Amino acid sequence: MASDDDIEFSVAEDRRYTKEHLWLQVIDREEDEDGNVQTSVKVGVSEYVAAVWGEFIRVTLPNLQELEGFDDPSDKPSEKKSSFEGELSAEDILVTLRTSDDVVLVDSPFPCGILELNGEVEDSPDMVNTEAYGDGWLMIVRPHDYDEDHFLSPEEYIEFLAEGL
Repeated sequence: MASDDDIEFSVAEDRRYTKEHLWLQVIDREEDEDGNVQTSVKVGVSEYVAAVWGEFIRVTLPNLQELEGFDDPSDKPSEKKSSFEGELSAEDILVTLRTSDDVVLVDSPFPCGILELNGEVEDSPDMVNTEAYGDGWLMIVRPHDYDEDHFLSPEEYIEFLAEGL
């Protein structure tokens, strides 16, 4: 962990947070033919993680070909932002973050299907440090059961952090 006494970071207001320092932003809600609501959620790492653990030098996203339910929709070469569907359980590692001193493994906060990976963060891990709430997002997922109330509001996240400091 970084040893500075003063930690500076921001908390985006339009998201929910996990106690593992992920942010969750609902980007789409649609109803299927059966009346079930399907929610698409963008996932990233809060600025707090980089402020505490230091600059990320490597970001590793899931290898979709190793995930259950992997379905490659085309044979064309993948782009930096891949659109494949793979399944994660709540016990699966969502992302591995490496600093010069530590490795942080972050589990998926819920069972979900992966809709899109932001491969740019693997090529440029500093995006997670400098653009945590912008282009430094990790992936877009479709949770099997998403309830915003199970996650921390920005105010609750700040209180959670204050309790741990």
